[in-house]
Amino acid sequence: MLNHMSPPSGQSVTIRAVRYRVLPGIPAKARQLNRLAGACRHVWNWSLDQQRAAWLGWRFSSTKRPPPPTFFTLGKAFAELRNASGHEWLKALPFSPVRYTLKHQADAWQAFLKGQRGHPKFKGRGGEAGFTIPQDVRIADGFISVPKLGNYRLRRRGGNPHPDGRPKQAVFRREGGKWFCTIFYQVAINPRPDDGAVVGVDRNVGQCALSTGEIIRLPDVARLEARKRRYQRRMARQAKGSGRRCRTKAKLARTHARVRGIRSNWCHQTSRRIADAAHTVAIEDLNTKGMTRSAKGTKEEPGTNVKAKSGLNREILASGWHGLERNLDYKAGKVVRINPARTSQTCHECGFADSANRLSQSTFRCQACGHEANADVNAARNIRRQGLAQLDGEGRGCRRTKGSLARPMTRQTGGGLRQAA
Repeated sequence: MLNHMSPPSGQSVTIRAVRYRVLPGIPAKARQLNRLAGACRHVWNWSLDQQRAAWLGWRFSSTKRPPPPTFFTLGKAFAELRNASGHEWLKALPFSPVRYTLKHQADAWQAFLKGQRGHPKFKGRGGEAGFTIPQDVRIADGFISVPKLGNYRLRRRGGNPHPDGRPKQAVFRREGGKWFCTIFYQVAINPRPDDGAVVGVDRNVGQCALSTGEIIRLPDVARLEARKRRYQRRMARQAKGSGRRCRTKAKLARTHARVRGIRSNWCHQTSRRIADAAHTVAIEDLNTKGMTRSAKGTKEEPGTNVKAKSGLNREILASGWHGLERNLDYKAGKVVRINPARTSQTCHECGFADSANRLSQSTFRCQACGHEANADVNAARNIRRQGLAQLDGEGRGCRRTKGSLARPMTRQTGGGLRQAA
């Protein structure tokens, strides 16, 4: 093992996640992984049953509210379960990965009692399984050591991007009958020097536009989406528990995974291109949760255009706005979030703001000066201008390239923007 010292002066320490494919090699070793994941599911369900009974008993009684469960209290209960009669088989499995399942449950209870998440749910055998090696992750020559189970080969195209990183934690997941492992490395990185360059990014359905004029579109997954719908209709017609339905469910899961992989890869590739284009990235501070809220309303006040809004919500969620923003947070030198109000209706050249400026989804024509441009590129340049204004307000000078406004004003100050009468 390498002796990982503290990072040199000028470097910072961060965590990077790398996903590998796990190759058990023989069916017996794959069954061992399934057995360990089954033990984690059993402990989760056993603990959840105990906590639900205690919570319901307090809810329908006049006694004082008990303290929420913690990892320490759940861990003590697990130690007693491991030594109880009928559960001796747990001793043949590694202690830390099985017990760490209760860490996730303690966090779920804390979030539920704070109103941040729904009630923790039981796990079934048909769902995705997995476990976590919380510490002392050992990797050598492309193999990872699972306590009490042995070594398992890891495979990834391109190998490990952080050969000098220190593995801190490993998360195993079974998806579509295949095992994957995400390893979290502690790595030392050099801060990227600020060259003063700023790029604005406008996120839209199925694409994003840069202030440089470039438009990056999502890959076309229409055929895969049609295949998903076909498998879903087929499953609805088949009997639950039948072999045919199980095979259709497996095909549907593989198609889901393929679509998810394509979109995740696009988010990574696009965020890297944007981060390489400039040190500072200006994006809109979008409330995606509010934008994708259902429009069905209530029985007394039903909504309008519910079907169209539902389709738009699906397209927004499938565009990967959050994934792109999350990747930019650690790939770019600095991310500036600005108010998205009227960025798509304001002329970048003269500052005239009117809803009539946007003739269509992709066409922008200013009603005051006649400036014509792609609507998303025009919005991206407005976003860049507001990002520059925000940086100037923080007292940081930025290099202004050709094509940017000479007076970067925010909309709140009222400078540089003319409203329609």
